[in-house]
Amino acid sequence: MPPRLINKTEKCNEIAAAALYLFAEKGYAATSVEQIADAAGIGKGTVYEYFSSKEEIFVHAINNWIMDLINRMVEKTRHIEDPVHRLNAFIGIIKDVLKVQEPDPKKLFADIDQQTFMPGGAFYKRRHIIKDMRAAFCDLVADILLDGVSKKVFKAEIARDVRKIAVNLLAYIDGIGMHYLIMEEYQEFEEQVDFYIKGFVDAIVI
Repeated sequence: MPPRLINKTEKCNEIAAAALYLFAEKGYAATSVEQIADAAGIGKGTVYEYFSSKEEIFVHAINNWIMDLINRMVEKTRHIEDPVHRLNAFIGIIKDVLKVQEPDPKKLFADIDQQTFMPGGAFYKRRHIIKDMRAAFCDLVADILLDGVSKKVFKAEIARDVRKIAVNLLAYIDGIGMHYLIMEEYQEFEEQVDFYIKGFVDAIVI
């Protein structure tokens, strides 16, 4: 029986998936390529057949993780007819991310920020990747809001500044999320988000 041909994309994703759990457990700086190889069940040399560096593995792993989250958001919300329920479902997925134990998102989010703003960081010269990820989240929010306008559930005037509104909404959740990740008070994070979203919806509903 001939050996199975290895799909390069599939193998890259397998290595990145194994690495993601290590990054979440140990942090980017404390994770080595050798540890990633062991977690993936391959030799260190094999890792370098697919990635040139740990930095490249991190970028690939984070990109896959975030895009999977975005795809889940799209799948879970696109069939919800009521725009208010759809927006709440979107926010619910964001809240659920912080409940996940494996991979624990705390170090991942901290490392994403550090590797984006620190000179020489994995995302420092790849900020377009982070911008594209954030743009995808904004697109989802903007789509929900415009759907609400078209159904005469949300005020028509929000359509003019829908992109700015989406950016501000996500910026609030980013900020309050980082605050409570540091404070490790998840329940209060949920309460604050629910409080804010209720006020937000009340302000835009006709």
